[in-house]
Amino acid sequence: MKLIRPVGGLALIVLAGVLLALTFFRMVYPRPVAAVRVVRRELVQTVVASGRIRPPARVRLGSQAAGRVAKVLVRDGETGANGQALSLLDDAEARAAVDQAQAGLDQVTRVRDQVSEATLAQAAASLRKAEADFGRMHSLFTEGIASADQLEQFRAALEVARSQERVAHTQAEGAASVEKRMARASLAAAQARLTQARITAPGSGIILTRSVETGDVVQAGRILMEMALAGSSQIQAEPDERSLALLRPGQQAMASADAFPDHRFPCRVASVSPSVDPQRGTVEVRLDVDDPPPFLQPDMTVSVQIEVAHQPNALAVPVEAVREPLSPSPWVLVIKTGHAEKRLVKLGVRGERLVDIVQGVVEGEVIAVVGRRGLEPGERVRPDFPD
Repeated sequence: MKLIRPVGGLALIVLAGVLLALTFFRMVYPRPVAAVRVVRRELVQTVVASGRIRPPARVRLGSQAAGRVAKVLVRDGETGANGQALSLLDDAEARAAVDQAQAGLDQVTRVRDQVSEATLAQAAASLRKAEADFGRMHSLFTEGIASADQLEQFRAALEVARSQERVAHTQAEGAASVEKRMARASLAAAQARLTQARITAPGSGIILTRSVETGDVVQAGRILMEMALAGSSQIQAEPDERSLALLRPGQQAMASADAFPDHRFPCRVASVSPSVDPQRGTVEVRLDVDDPPPFLQPDMTVSVQIEVAHQPNALAVPVEAVREPLSPSPWVLVIKTGHAEKRLVKLGVRGERLVDIVQGVVEGEVIAVVGRRGLEPGERVRPDFPD
């Protein structure tokens, strides 16, 4: 039977020797670490988000009356001018109703004018006769043939004739006005029903969707098309809610459509929603695009970079050089006299790759750039600057 010799003690002695050798090596030969020198430079902090193009207004066009579609004049993606006909319903019945109402108005006008003329002519004849009778009686009274009572009787008859003539004028005008207004109202209603057979564009824009074909029978209220009106476009972006404190109206931004990533165009923050989407943890931001490029289309996906802070003379260091950057006490490792010295710092503008240190270091100092782990304060190090 073979005996197994214990090796645990020997292994521990070897491990201790290795550790001692490493410690001695680090003391004699400082550890090289990536480092940068703190310099002043321009630094811009941005908020990056994705969003979509929103037109100034999106309208859904429907039929106000039931009927059969006689013709569809546009297709998806086509542009339409303000007032342009987009679709036509069969309007034969509506046109017949307009003709009938117009004929009724013409008849009322003609008949009422004839009646009014006859009534006024009769009243005018009665007035002329009363004036002539009064004139003769006044002559007889002057000659002493007729009495004063007789003259007063004819004067009263004259006043009655004048009053009747005025009443005839008022009645003729009133009756004609009422009947004509009623006939005109009937005509206007028929013309309105005829107009409902014509679906027109409420403004200039582009047809987004069309859900009707020639020959379809539609009901009142059915949506036939969706249209995006032309005008200044907007971007609806949804950055992370952690950016809410940095965003405000008026901030400048640059955007690019995912379909055209090489073409960037300027935009401007128009509004920032005061509420946060509880499901996604985002905040809605609207940006105005004053001069949209020609390729921009509604609902396009875009990437937006909003400038939220700008420091033209920042003490900038790489983001990875700062440890615990989101904590109340961020810190860096300053390489001083060959050792890594922990230094608490106060951060300012934060760029995509660089961060501004407003307190804790001075220009010209050397900062270690390492990962969040792998180098501890007090270690003997040698700065290794990039080429």
